[in-house]
Amino acid sequence: QSQRALIAKFAAEIVEAGCDAVVVIGTSTKKNRSKSFVAQFGNELLCNSLIHHAFQTETLVYAEMEEDNDE
Repeated sequence: QSQRALIAKFAAEIVEAGCDAVVVIGTSTKKNRSKSFVAQFGNELLCNSLIHHAFQTETLVYAEMEEDNDE
């Protein structure tokens, strides 16, 4: 199966299970050249929020980890 078909099948099953929005972010490498891709399924506004959150998560994850260590 192609990447596109596999991602579409995965997203369709996730949406059918009750998700309002699905975002798949990945990379592929061919001949030492990397490409990234973003595939969105479902509610467009929620997808855009998920994408924004994914690129802001790094700092949030570190903050959450620091809070967990304090307990």
